[in-house]
Amino acid sequence: MLQAIRSEHPVIAKIERWRELTKLAQTYLDALPLLLAQDGRLHTTFNQTAATTGRLSSNNPNLQNIPIRTALGREIRGCFVAEPGCLLVSADYSQVELRLLAHIAGEDVLKEIFRRGEDVHNATASRVFSVTPDRIDPGMRSKAKMINYGIVYGLSAYGMADRLDIPQAEADEFIQRYLAGFPAVGRFIEETIEQGTEHGYVSTLFGRRRQVPELRARRWELRKQGERFAVNMVIQGTAADIMKVAMVRCDQALADAGLRSRLILQIHDELLFEGPAEEAGTVERLACEQMSGAFAMDPPLAVDAGAGPDWLAAK
Repeated sequence: MLQAIRSEHPVIAKIERWRELTKLAQTYLDALPLLLAQDGRLHTTFNQTAATTGRLSSNNPNLQNIPIRTALGREIRGCFVAEPGCLLVSADYSQVELRLLAHIAGEDVLKEIFRRGEDVHNATASRVFSVTPDRIDPGMRSKAKMINYGIVYGLSAYGMADRLDIPQAEADEFIQRYLAGFPAVGRFIEETIEQGTEHGYVSTLFGRRRQVPELRARRWELRKQGERFAVNMVIQGTAADIMKVAMVRCDQALADAGLRSRLILQIHDELLFEGPAEEAGTVERLACEQMSGAFAMDPPLAVDAGAGPDWLAAK
């Protein structure tokens, strides 16, 4: 990967920049206008059974991979605009998977971090790097964020090393420090793998199952893959179930309130609504209420919402 040799020559950064610009142009700026329907809107197809975790997936075009991680990529969202006289309302679950991890694992330390309203990535960085909160720099927080979500996605030390661009031994040390700071998470991972191996499947909190035959494979690589699948399914699969409940609740709430606004898009942990500008405040309130009430847990679900004339402004 170019990232691994970025420091070896100035041209590497330029190549990466060229690749980013080329992908944005070819995938979005050039392609999406050609897919507009006669009504001037984009219409995607949602698949309910394509993703093994139960998440909805989108194709023709895929509207769930509109960039968000980079400043330049986020500008693409500004191209998605509401109808004249309308606004877009974006309602997004705040760190739902980490909250679920705290709830399912029964990790009191992680629960307390959310209860106090602390930055969970800063709190993790403090434990992983053994520094006080005032000494955490952006690089530490970024690595801690990767570790937090790496644990949720079942990343191994090898995968973590690749993501963080660090030696595998260092990545393994980070993981061990994390598990020492959040011991209940380690127990949850072990118990999930044990139960999945014994029964051949794992379940979300809603009872939806995924068969994980890889856990009983002879090959070590396949077994490790199965372990990642198992842990990821319990967390991300439950998050997918919650989102589907939230979508039904929001749609019903809009109808019950007699609003003209409607739910137009689901993007992983985010719901996007469109409606008359005068309804935006009500839609924000209803979306937060219905999404946060979709599942009772400790720490509770949290939702961030905003409105604007385009998707970037609403987000």
